[in-house]
Formats: sequence, C-alpha cells, structure tokens
Amino acid sequence: MITANVSCRLLEVDFSGIEGVLVGRCLWAHGIDTLGAAQCIRLFRLGMHAAVTALKMGQPVDLNQPDAVVKPQLDEIKKAYPLEYDRSKRTVHAKDFGMTVFGQVEKFPEFFPTIKVAQEFEDFYYALVPGLPAWHKALRQHARDTGKLGGTTLPPAPASIWDHPYGYQHWFWDVLSYQPTNEFTARKWLLDPQRKHRIVEMHKRWFKVKFGGDGNRVVAYYPQSIAAGRLKEVEAYPPDGLFWPESPYYIGDCYFGRTPLLGPVHDSLLLHIPNRCWDRVVEKVAYVMQQPSEYLPIPAEWQMGDYLPIGVSAKAGRNWADAIDEDTQIRIKIQYGVDVPLNTNGMEEINIPQYVMHAGPDAPVLPTPETQEEEEWRMLQRAIA
Repeated sequence: MITANVSCRLLEVDFSGIEGVLVGRCLWAHGIDTLGAAQCIRLFRLGMHAAVTALKMGQPVDLNQPDAVVKPQLDEIKKAYPLEYDRSKRTVHAKDFGMTVFGQVEKFPEFFPTIKVAQEFEDFYYALVPGLPAWHKALRQHARDTGKLGGTTLPPAPASIWDHPYGYQHWFWDVLSYQPTNEFTARKWLLDPQRKHRIVEMHKRWFKVKFGGDGNRVVAYYPQSIAAGRLKEVEAYPPDGLFWPESPYYIGDCYFGRTPLLGPVHDSLLLHIPNRCWDRVVEKVAYVMQQPSEYLPIPAEWQMGDYLPIGVSAKAGRNWADAIDEDTQIRIKIQYGVDVPLNTNGMEEINIPQYVMHAGPDAPVLPTPETQEEEEWRMLQRAIA
C-alpha cells in the first residue's frame, strides 16, 4: 500500500541489533558485569543468535580470535542450521525482555515443543551473557523500591547509575509483590534454577516473589527507551541531526522542498527520496546514524572507542513490501505451502557507506566495483586518433 512516487524510491535505514547492544551497555552502566557487557556488545554486533546456535550444535566459536575471523564463522553457522538459528533468535529476544521458558513454550510451540528444549537454549544464551538474570533482578528491585526508572539526578547530588542517558523517566506501580510461603516450598524453589531468584527471606520468614503487571515492562524500559532516544538524536538533535535546519547533514527539504521522512519505525527511518538526490541523501543518513553518540560513553579498555558504536543496515525499493522474485516465490511455496505474488519492486538490502569510527572528519564513500574500475582505466588508456 505504501508506494513511492514517480522518480522516487523508498529508503529504510535501521540500527542493527540496537536493543541487544544496549542491553550489553546497561550491564556495565548499572554495575552488573563489565567484562560480560563487552562480550555481549561484541556478539550482538557480530551475530549473537549464531553464537548461541554454535553452542547448541557443539561448534563453539573461539571468541579470542579477532572480529575478522569470528564474523565469517558465525555467518556460516547461520546458513548451516536455519532451524536452530530461529530458535536461538527467539530465545535471545525472549530472555532480553524477561520471558520465562514456560512463556517460550506457550508462545512459540512450533520452536519449543517442551520445557527441556527451551531450557537448553536459555542455558546456552546465559553462558554467553551470564549477567543478564542478575540485571533483571536488580532492575525489578530498584523499580519497586523507588517506583520509577530513569530520570536525571540533579546536582549537587552525585549522578546515579540508574540515570537515563537521555533523561527519560517512567513510573512503575506494580512491579513485585511478596506472598508468604512455607520453608519446604522455599527450599524446593531454591534448588530450581528457574525459580530460585523468586524466593526471599525477610524478617526470618520465607516469601515468594510474584511479578506484577510491570514486572517485565521494567526489563524492557532501558533498551527500548534508549533506542528511542538515539533515533530522536539522529533525527533532530543539534548539531548533526538530519532534520535540524542548521546541521551540515540537513535533508529536511530534499523531497522537492519538503521533508522526505515518512516516519520513524521502531529503530529505523523510512524515507521517500527523489532519485536525483539519492546518493547524497543515503550518504548523509548513513554517516549520521553510524556516528557514536556522546550520550552513550563506554570504557576505553573495551577498545571500541569512547562512545558506543551501533551498526546500521538499509533497504530500498519502489514499495514497502519485501521484494519477491521467482526463486523466493518457489521457496516460500515449498516451505510454507503459501502462494505469494511476485514483487520485483519491493524492498531489498542495499550496500551503504561504512564509516570507521574516530577516523577523522572525512567520510569515505562506497568503493567502486572492480569491473567498473577496470573499464574506466581502459578508457583512460585509449589513444586519440
């Protein structure tokens, strides 16, 4: 239903794995696990889902190797085990936002037919990000104790680890409650990895910890709200926002004097761009979205720069549906038994300029294909008759 006008194309540029990367930064920022946070960020940039799959298939990747070695190995794992990769992907997203193994079985029965299968994938993910359960517990406890998350501590009081990078604040009224229980049940739950964190002793009595309506909302708050803040920063924050009028990367008038922005979608921007200025706009959007944000500092010892780097990917097409060629049409028919129409004008992955962080102000451009370079070189060598 969303189709570009004549002489225009749609462009969607999104942050790659931004919420997973932000989970890693929160592990450090909230004082849970500095080393685990660095590994979490690295794996989400390289392929966390494939890393979990590799553990499941008994082919763990040596993470002591450089990124240039690890990334191709993870890509091969993804291609070789599509079913396990899908299970790993759902496990990672489920665990990041507080879903239990029982919830996985109930919500995704086609991927997790039993509790045992769901538990196995959870164990593999926690082996890579061991600080995640402790972070969730700390989040819930802090939200219950203070009734809120985020905000900014005003001076002269010292800054809090719970301050929000963009100053956002949200109130939570129904996070945890406590139900008295007997010692036998408490001891039994303490032996269960799934339930031991939900038993506490207070005033020499045992209590079950029950999640309220906000129990999982607090877990999702920081990654989702920080991602929203980062997208708003790209759009409108000075000095480099794409739609900030005084920005050197301003594109707010490139659609025939009007904004090309159709709307922000979750962690992406959907743009409607005339072909005549396509390359200029793509280069500016790619540059601004890939610049590390000063709102998100990270430790220097991680060797990722002073600020959190977040990758991007892009799709382009004449309409906003996925591109479907004949081969894809046949594959979907065989795999799912569904007839889908051809859509040769749909959205397809495109290459965008990749920038080396902290390499200076000059922005590199996309390399020219080798075949085109050779042709141009031959043309330059022609003698004039």
